[in-house]
Amino acid sequence: MKSVRVLVANEPTIYREVISAALRELRPDVEVFTAAPEDLDGEFLRLLPRLVVCSVLTALVERDASAWVELYPGGTSGAVVGGIDGRRYILGGPDFSDLLTILDDATRPLGLE
Repeated sequence: MKSVRVLVANEPTIYREVISAALRELRPDVEVFTAAPEDLDGEFLRLLPRLVVCSVLTALVERDASAWVELYPGGTSGAVVGGIDGRRYILGGPDFSDLLTILDDATRPLGLE
């Protein structure tokens, strides 16, 4: 049974679909859901995902998600990551391996670092 959920709600749509498909392929034990950015809060409350990938961070996700990644904030080429152990940091030029590492960190049982 899959117990870890990821919600991908970023723009453009093609990025959202490619990220979701790659996560499903590379982490088959994780449930991956997609949503339009305008539906982020509602889908977050419905699914209660462990990780949220979005293009516009909402106050709800920032406050309540275990981990989140805001891709390309303000049109930059970076990402802002937060939630894991209360940390918040910037990735200058994130690639897919960074996203996998963040997912793995977010799903690691506590105390196993």
